[in-house]
Amino acid sequence: MAVLAGRNADIYIASVSGTSMTGEATTSLGSGVYQITDAAKRAINPNATLTVLDGVATVPASRYQVAFGTGKIDFGDYTPAGTITVTGEYLTLAQAAQGFEWTLDVQPMLEETQTFGDAWKERTCVMREATCSFQRFYEDEYFFTNGARYFIVACYLNVSGADRYVFGAMMSSQGTTSGVNETVKQNVQFSVHGVLDYAAS
Repeated sequence: MAVLAGRNADIYIASVSGTSMTGEATTSLGSGVYQITDAAKRAINPNATLTVLDGVATVPASRYQVAFGTGKIDFGDYTPAGTITVTGEYLTLAQAAQGFEWTLDVQPMLEETQTFGDAWKERTCVMREATCSFQRFYEDEYFFTNGARYFIVACYLNVSGADRYVFGAMMSSQGTTSGVNETVKQNVQFSVHGVLDYAAS
């Protein structure tokens, strides 16, 4: 798909360890998507075991995808029969940087699928990966000394609105030739972890 772009973003750094949550309530958003109801617990720890329950039954991990940045569970073709709850850990967030001039590149991985008798080959998207780059961002020393940590990134589509892409991420590269508390002009890149979620205002 085409590379998405925007002007500004907020970058949040996650706490080193998560806080446990058991049987956390969710709210149905329709189309098979459920979101953790408590907004303070929506940053899901990707390093902790996550259990999704449909009533009292555990839903196999192969039946859903997780948006770690917004606490959403996307069931796809699975239809829940009961109340959806989540057990795992959530992360406490603190804003660590503000990014400017971002680009978000989503790359689908396609596999060839063909049915006997088809006149044309078809390709099915089996997986996606995404990276986010910043031309510059405002940072402080704490941000760089914690560069290996887990981040939640919110990329805004316009300056005045709240429509944004939100995702969990790990920093994959950074350029640091300027001093602390200055605008960095080198490219900084994050690798997206889990589902890339679009959040409307």
